[in-house]
Amino acid sequence: MKPEQEQSIVENHLRQRGFRWTNQRALIVRMALGTHDHFTADELLDLCRRTDPRVSRATVYRTLAVLEQAGFVDGLDTGDGGRRFEHVLGHAQHDHMVCRVCDRIFEFRDDELERRLAAAARRIGFRNERRSLRVHGTCRSCQKAERGGRP
Repeated sequence: MKPEQEQSIVENHLRQRGFRWTNQRALIVRMALGTHDHFTADELLDLCRRTDPRVSRATVYRTLAVLEQAGFVDGLDTGDGGRRFEHVLGHAQHDHMVCRVCDRIFEFRDDELERRLAAAARRIGFRNERRSLRVHGTCRSCQKAERGGRP
């Protein structure tokens, strides 16, 4: 899906729910949908303020909450009290592994896991609409560092 299409979908969604489509909100949405990195609300604020220094922290937080509730971005609790977001509109389902040491986030997709989740849902008559799997642990680099650099 093209970025203009994504922005139009979000704009229509927000307008239908009574939100004003301001220049600041348009910028926030454009920046959030324009990155495929995992970002914090403050990182998004900094990114937006490079274009418009008047962007309000409150507007960023409110807009992110609306985007997450609508399923356009996904919030990821990193396990350290922090929260990162990612743009998911038009993207394939995937899951995350979060390193507790360096806070890096690794995305993965596993077809066997997908089949097993679908089978479990069928067994109980459940319709999957959205899901989130986060595995917290230690990445290879941090494990190596913990061992003093030994393999």
